[in-house]
Amino acid sequence: MNHILKLRITILDIEPEIWREILIKNDITFKKLHEIIQISFGWTNSHLYSFDVGGIRFSIPDEAFENNDLDVKNKITEFLIEKGQKALYTYDFGDDWEHEIEIADVLKKEKGIRYPKCLDGRRNGPPEDCGGIPGYEDVIDALTGKDKSEYEDLLEWLGDYDPDKFDIDKINKAILNPGKYL
Repeated sequence: MNHILKLRITILDIEPEIWREILIKNDITFKKLHEIIQISFGWTNSHLYSFDVGGIRFSIPDEAFENNDLDVKNKITEFLIEKGQKALYTYDFGDDWEHEIEIADVLKKEKGIRYPKCLDGRRNGPPEDCGGIPGYEDVIDALTGKDKSEYEDLLEWLGDYDPDKFDIDKINKAILNPGKYL
């Protein structure tokens, strides 16, 4: 039976929290969930990723790197199924952005709603390739610190990045048209 999962996705170890609340169909693949997460946090799908659901790991198959991971083309239906269940999503094995995914609710599909859909969130996702949590802390220091001369190159690289910006309309438009944004 097709249900809608209400997910709360939070980047771990960042204060104040950066999170998204998203509705998804429960019959999508982990690959599709990855794409939705990428768009909702403003990332570019430029790095490897994995999911861990109760000790079962999903990643992109790679013959050069032997592991027991399952393929991300598996549907989440059998693995993420009940309210309160949690999973770990890791993006960019260099920066190691770890996200807790929690099923906040299991709902019935509503007429007139297009899925996936971002319901809420806080703050902009960290800039791609900023160096993980320590690099992100430098980004925040550069943007909020009094002595900006120390961060001149970083500020130039960041451009108009705003860590507090959260544009739900832009996210929802993008997750309904992922080919245009990834």
